[in-house]
Amino acid sequence: MSKRPEPFVELELYLVRHGQSYGNIRSEGVVRPPDEAHDPQLTPLGQRQAELLGLHFSQLALDKIIASGLRRAVDTASEVAKAQPKDGAHEVEVHPIFTECGVTDAYAGRTIEEISSENNFAVAAPGTDEYERFVVWSGSRTDDLSLARAKEALAYLRSRFKRGEKVLVAAHACFNTFIFFAALGLADKEIFDPGFYNGCVTKIIFYKDGTGPYEDVSLVYSNDRSHLYREFPELCFGDQ
Repeated sequence: MSKRPEPFVELELYLVRHGQSYGNIRSEGVVRPPDEAHDPQLTPLGQRQAELLGLHFSQLALDKIIASGLRRAVDTASEVAKAQPKDGAHEVEVHPIFTECGVTDAYAGRTIEEISSENNFAVAAPGTDEYERFVVWSGSRTDDLSLARAKEALAYLRSRFKRGEKVLVAAHACFNTFIFFAALGLADKEIFDPGFYNGCVTKIIFYKDGTGPYEDVSLVYSNDRSHLYREFPELCFGDQ
């Protein structure tokens, strides 16, 4: 029996959902314009969730912080960048491939200049030169196309990070679900929902092919919100 190679971690991914936004609050009878409907800001609760997420990651020097171009993701990621140790990541690389599912072209999107003028942590991620507006419009496209985009997003990460980098990606509940499915080799429709609550963290380790201790992708934990418990214990037990 041949000896298995030593485990070689290529990427340590921390997949985060943004803090609560105004889009997560149901307002009966309120019709929001496209900018607010697709790109709402964080609520005060969501802002605090983002700050606590930053405090949580202040104990870990990240190599990169990446976010979609939507405000709630960029603003959540920037709280992590703000709290990073000296040797950590202090910019938020913005990549539209991580845009939430279902964004229609009624929402124009923002240029990187507009994003960085609102948030001085934001910079364009490598490989985004083709985008004028930092958004991917998907409208009512089907789950199989969302899964295909998630596979592209993972391929982008895997092509950039091969030396055990610790990378945080701040994105969205629906698209994170497809990243989760793509990472674990699942189909676009499963009998379960992995759950991505506001401010939660899912950790997935990607090993070099053939070197994983069991398999080459390891789901370490999913939907962790322990960093919110002290201030918001109710958020750690409910479906929110």
